[in-house]
Amino acid sequence: MARVEEYIKLVVAAISRGDWPLQLPIHGSDKMMTWKAANQRRKCLLLFHLLAKSHALLRTNTTSTKRDIYYEDVSLWGNQPVLDSTVTQMTRLLNIPRRCLNIGATSKGLVAGSLNFLDGDGKLVDCQSPTGILIPNDVEKLSQFRSKAFHILLVEKDSTFQKLIDDKIESFIGECILITGKGYPDVNTRRFLRRLWDELQLPALALVDADPHGISILAVYRFGSQNLEDIEHLSTPQLRFIGLQPSDIEPLHIPDEAKLPLTQRDRSLIDSLTQRPSVTENQLLHEQLTVLRRLNCKVEIQGLTKIHPQFLSRTYLPAKIQSKSWI
Repeated sequence: MARVEEYIKLVVAAISRGDWPLQLPIHGSDKMMTWKAANQRRKCLLLFHLLAKSHALLRTNTTSTKRDIYYEDVSLWGNQPVLDSTVTQMTRLLNIPRRCLNIGATSKGLVAGSLNFLDGDGKLVDCQSPTGILIPNDVEKLSQFRSKAFHILLVEKDSTFQKLIDDKIESFIGECILITGKGYPDVNTRRFLRRLWDELQLPALALVDADPHGISILAVYRFGSQNLEDIEHLSTPQLRFIGLQPSDIEPLHIPDEAKLPLTQRDRSLIDSLTQRPSVTENQLLHEQLTVLRRLNCKVEIQGLTKIHPQFLSRTYLPAKIQSKSWI
């Protein structure tokens, strides 16, 4: 709270002096954050408003989600992305995780399988559900994780997540914990995965589409996003890429009707991914992107149903896990 108060005083002093352009030091750094364009004055005011909101939350020991803050004053923020960018700017300026400011995120991710834990109110949460349960908003307050699982299986899409539950995937690979962020993951899903790893130390395996976006989603979970908000330790470096690997497309003889041509957007994303240090330093992952470019096609996980409706559950995943064919 002291750091928030320090920056509130800095902003108030600058405004009272009529300083413009406005410069504020990034905490713990010799760098400055600068606002100089005329249209950035409103951004400064929004930042000040958010600092005051965070101070009130810390002072009263309460928490709020970004969504709640937005709906408290829709006319002020205009739209959710404006608030999101202001939160990111504030965490960069203060150089502390958002959770330390008592501002959380609303979960969209699901978890299912052999797992139970206590929520923030001390209530037991059992994840054995036929549809999965929503990952709690306040991941930091979860405790007493218990599981008989052998693996954590991180699934890109909700549809695949539900199919694995319906197929009773545990009958083929043993007890497991299933997680999905429903595409590009929210902060809570990423933090939940990291907490599971920290608490249970189970092998974490990612199942994503054999396309640039699937590998990009894998990279967000494993290495962190390109957003500096990742000082929150949201990444899980121990996560491994079990499939669908582009190098599997030819050996599996996936039917042509399951293959889609790469778009220009796909090729641009491949180029972007191959330039990231986290990818260039991982030769095997880099090679998967090279294979994608060479094949000039992509395959979604659902494409495996063209081989057999339960090929993913009965054959592909058991074989991959038994041979430890992950990256």
